[in-house]
Amino acid sequence: MPRPPAARPLPLFPRWPLWLVTGLVLLGLATLAARWYVGRRAAGEMIVPAPADTTTPQSAGVPYAALLLPSGDHTIRAWWVRGRTVDSTRSARPAPSASSAFAASVAPAVLLFHTNRSSLSQQVGVQQVLYRAGVSSLAFDYSGFGGSGGSPSPAALRRDARAAYLAFADSARTASRRVLLGTSLGAAVLLDAITDLEAGVDGIVLVGAFASARQAAVRSGRAPRLLAWLVPDLYDNLAAVRRVTKPLLIVHSAQDEVFPIADAEQLLAAARGPKRLLRLDRGAHASYLSTAAEWAPVIAFIKQGLDSLP
Repeated sequence: MPRPPAARPLPLFPRWPLWLVTGLVLLGLATLAARWYVGRRAAGEMIVPAPADTTTPQSAGVPYAALLLPSGDHTIRAWWVRGRTVDSTRSARPAPSASSAFAASVAPAVLLFHTNRSSLSQQVGVQQVLYRAGVSSLAFDYSGFGGSGGSPSPAALRRDARAAYLAFADSARTASRRVLLGTSLGAAVLLDAITDLEAGVDGIVLVGAFASARQAAVRSGRAPRLLAWLVPDLYDNLAAVRRVTKPLLIVHSAQDEVFPIADAEQLLAAARGPKRLLRLDRGAHASYLSTAAEWAPVIAFIKQGLDSLP
């Protein structure tokens, strides 16, 4: 009579947990790879350098000093413009009180963070306006922008912000007030490095800022809403603005077709320190502060702070 087959020994552990763990690990690796790829694409679309051209402040009749600032393993370009002396006693109006007068001998100063797809040359008009108003300014090119070395990335731009601030703090050490002003991408770069920059300044201006890079990508259609979680939030300005403690002026146009006025309202609500929203009723995203009337309250804030605004 044939012998019955020997019973197989039962495995010490069932196999399905191993397959489950392996599947989860592979899924995690695939997710990380997808987020890395999407992050590179997002950075490539959000941070787009512009080439240098030959326009300088001197082209607009503004004297300046050209600087090369070390940032990581390369240098970035910057221009320092000392504000033209403004003597309020020559005005036909009565002289302001001592507490609010702008001292002619010590100009306030602004560190400028420019927009995406631009370079130092596009800052000439801004530096000219500030110069004529008696405000000194330092403008700089991010890594890979204009004539600056290196390659652009959020980490590189963060280093650039710190390098520019050190030069600004030295150049503007006798300034009556020191203010940071960032426009669009520049506002994000400013806020990204705010912990390292804020201690030595008296105020911050955000012009045409967005609330969140991820939110902006979904809104523009560059990222499907259902897959938004895959998009790294390269610049979460809502989180960063909560770290601002100095007086904050947010400038935004109701006609901005790229970042709606709701973004500015979200930033205003998230900010915890003294703050104001200057709402412009005209001007698309690329035409902010294009008139003297729009510049007037910004320059008043630079010189005297939030109390100078109506």
